[in-house]
Amino acid sequence: MSFPVWTQVITQIITAVTAVVMAVLAYRTYLIAPEQEEAEPENASDNQAEGSLREILVFRTSKQKTWLAVKEQGLSCRIDDTRAGKGGPQWVLSKTEAKAILESGAYHVNPGYKVRTGTFTIGPRRNWLYTKSLFPEPDYLETILKKLLENASS
Repeated sequence: MSFPVWTQVITQIITAVTAVVMAVLAYRTYLIAPEQEEAEPENASDNQAEGSLREILVFRTSKQKTWLAVKEQGLSCRIDDTRAGKGGPQWVLSKTEAKAILESGAYHVNPGYKVRTGTFTIGPRRNWLYTKSLFPEPDYLETILKKLLENASS
């Protein structure tokens, strides 16, 4: 075999090996379903949990956590931040606002294109981040938002 033929064979082998390595890396990074980090108790029931839903963690990073909570005033959002001067109460939707949002269906979840975060909107509170590892299915978060609005408006 001549030198140009050997060069072509070696180039094709390197190209094939590169394609296989890239496929394996892509599979590991993008195609494996995310695993939920927190284990669910064995005796948990959906009806029991949803009926008493008062507060839930929707966003988490190493420095920040965002909580939605049903309070006496309505539905509130609070950010816990480890940095000084950051976080605290963000907003409150009154009981009447929560009821109007619930009746009009003005709440939704947008998983977006990012790997770790998506956004949700509740009435006038638009594009709030949520962590996909906490809510791998957007429909589940939407159900949680509906239940929070129901609990806040009653």
